[in-house]
Amino acid sequence: MRRPTGADGTWFEEYLLPARPRYVSLARALLRVTAAYAGFTDTQTFDVSVAMSEAYTNVIVHANTSWITLRYAVQPRGLTVEVEDDGEGFDTTLLDRPYRPQTGVGRGMHLIHALMDSVECQSSPMGTLVRMTRLRGGRMREGIPWRVVPGPFRSIGHIRRTIDRYERDLALMLGDVEPIEGDLDDQAILERFAEADDKEGLVGDRKLRIKTLQATLEILKEDLGETGH
Repeated sequence: MRRPTGADGTWFEEYLLPARPRYVSLARALLRVTAAYAGFTDTQTFDVSVAMSEAYTNVIVHANTSWITLRYAVQPRGLTVEVEDDGEGFDTTLLDRPYRPQTGVGRGMHLIHALMDSVECQSSPMGTLVRMTRLRGGRMREGIPWRVVPGPFRSIGHIRRTIDRYERDLALMLGDVEPIEGDLDDQAILERFAEADDKEGLVGDRKLRIKTLQATLEILKEDLGETGH
């Protein structure tokens, strides 16, 4: 969905896509359309698409989660891409270690850093957010370290949307609702459920994640002084 944010033509788009390899190409296609519409060259668009794909793939391989939230924000000076998951998180000190091609470890993060003008990472046991920006006409700046941002980073709105998605996942797996024809999210969770060796474990995982997110939501609401819904 596209959401206009200013009179200067800025906007952002947000998508919730399955953490499965075949959806990386869909994420790339969506990003290419956005970057081209924003006036990026083919080379710039390719670089940003590669960086996003690496972040997406890292989630699939390492995060142990079913869903990825993508945000593409077109701004006057460039394009910002966010790749967010609710997986297990990781030790962000790994980001500042030198990349060693002979091991292959950290290749994706190295590529992201090389292709984008600025990169931020936030990670906790509740998930990880990678935010990367490519300037519209700027030169690439090499040697700039990752900016690791501590502390909570999720918005109340995002947590609510994730809870809604997980509650629907649970209802679909239990057969309480019918899938919507052509809905990629419904199709993805039903495919994963059908392929799962431990179906009870997958149902239990969804219940646990819902409870954890609901508890996190209440804490954030108290911290922000929110009383309504």
